[in-house]
Amino acid sequence: MKIYLIEPPPTSDNGNLRTLGSMGTLKTDMAWPPLDLMIISGLLQKNGYQTSILDANTLRLSFQEVRDQIQKVYPDLVVFTTSTPTIYHDLKITDITKEVSQDIKTAAVGTHIMALPVETLRENKNLDFSILSESEIVLLELVNAGLNPEHIKGVAYRQGEEIIRNQPHPLWHELDVFGFPSHDKVPLKHYRDPMMKRSPMTITYTERGCINACIYCSSPFYSKVRQRSITNVIEELKWIVSLGIHEIRFFDCGLTNYIDRTETLLDEMIKERIDLTWACNVRADRFPLRIAEKMKDAGCHTVNIGAESADLNILENIRKNITPEMVEHAVSTARKAGLNALVYFMLGLPGETKTSMKNTINFARKIGPEFITLGIATPHPGTKFYEHLDKRGYLITKDWSQYDPIKPPVYNYPVLSSAEIETARNNGYRSFYLRPSYILKRFFSQRKIFDVINNFKNFVGFMKRYVIKT
Repeated sequence: MKIYLIEPPPTSDNGNLRTLGSMGTLKTDMAWPPLDLMIISGLLQKNGYQTSILDANTLRLSFQEVRDQIQKVYPDLVVFTTSTPTIYHDLKITDITKEVSQDIKTAAVGTHIMALPVETLRENKNLDFSILSESEIVLLELVNAGLNPEHIKGVAYRQGEEIIRNQPHPLWHELDVFGFPSHDKVPLKHYRDPMMKRSPMTITYTERGCINACIYCSSPFYSKVRQRSITNVIEELKWIVSLGIHEIRFFDCGLTNYIDRTETLLDEMIKERIDLTWACNVRADRFPLRIAEKMKDAGCHTVNIGAESADLNILENIRKNITPEMVEHAVSTARKAGLNALVYFMLGLPGETKTSMKNTINFARKIGPEFITLGIATPHPGTKFYEHLDKRGYLITKDWSQYDPIKPPVYNYPVLSSAEIETARNNGYRSFYLRPSYILKRFFSQRKIFDVINNFKNFVGFMKRYVIKT
């Protein structure tokens, strides 16, 4: 049986994020490989199935070009990724697949599908399977069953005019069983990230799930934290190096969530002389200096820290379980260890006001990380944040294509409008990145021509999005 794994074409020039619950149009010059499809491919290949991956998002392919590739491969099953703001667009994969042959089955994966499996099947008659649980084991069992979904947990499907929703599949705890993501089946030379120091790059993971449960995040779809063994991760990193890859990004919600495990991983990376530069996410409350210094020794150059807001009331509302002081300390820790810090902020979370937005932007400037993101809080179906807005009648629309963090919020609060939040976001970006002191600092931090080229491309993109258009 042949399985074709497709990351759909982009909806814009910059491409889209769909990986493992990510959503939104990319704001800058970056392109990550489709990790979820790579994990599926690795597991299916390990079990003897023939797979190939088409990253139409990064390659900027049209649907006609994707159709031509489907015709060429002529698979038994097409599996494609989705996200909330791209769902209508992504479902066109099913239409072009059925144009090639009605016999080719189609399956959609992603957290939007996990939240709305039946609704998505109703959206497009050419979609055969919605994967309503984590996709890897479900797809393996579906393929093992000859694509007969009747007894496969974690699948919703159509039976004539009726849509059947099977029971969810139990979580799979032994992540080593998945094997390695198929880094060798994607166009590595095309992947890039604003923070990367070398190329080519790829992304991988050491664990799935999160120790926290923020109300806006899609990580609860993956439930409790499950971890790969350190031995398994190290073997993958060695293989990545052998493929000629020089840069990685760990996709864990927080690489330092379990300090002892993190230290073991870092010790092994140093011992095995893993020649990779890399970035990762860390929680502000789990980032001691000794670990930061060891991360630097192991090749880390950038840590990404989720702050979201500088308002304690908002942090309590979203169940973040950190404080602004912790974030400030984490940025300071990164600086002491010689690491860059990128801090994630969001505007529009429950409890937001004009004053809280202003305070958050001022806080971002005060703590002085090398980079920030200032996103619009976007309600993902199936999250507590979505339920909060829907229950109170704050949602403006349920047109999923508008649920994109680069677009105006899809909600109004009684004391704060969608337009006011968007304006604050745009002003906040400009006030952070256009400071003369910041520009000079970035200029003098450049060490290689690679840094100059990367910074220039991303500065041009920033100016087009947040200065020239407004």
